[in-house]
Amino acid sequence: MKRIATFALIAVLGIGAGSAAFADAKPAASQSKLDSIFASAHWDDDDDDDILKPGRKASPMPVPDADAIRRAGIVRVTEVERDDGQIRVEGFDAQGRKLELFMGRDGKRVLNSRVDYDWDD
Repeated sequence: MKRIATFALIAVLGIGAGSAAFADAKPAASQSKLDSIFASAHWDDDDDDDILKPGRKASPMPVPDADAIRRAGIVRVTEVERDDGQIRVEGFDAQGRKLELFMGRDGKRVLNSRVDYDWDD
């Protein structure tokens, strides 16, 4: 009986530690090494929701190319999200408009952009 209780405790602690590891979705690069455009960004890795599926391996969230983001018009990033293998970057341009960028899975190239009129900030 003691052995079963010990294994149950180890399993619970392991699940808790794994959940905590995935709760912080910041990319693999340390926050101090990130470009200042990401200073106030919220990182959300929805790709890790499917991590428990068989055959699925975790991969670190890539840091999007800050120069590509600037060329698209964003001067301050508010959110970086990875979902379904695509990177979505939200932020504001110099005129205060909210922009939304869609980037490839590696975060190096902007595929599409739009002004986001549906926001409450």
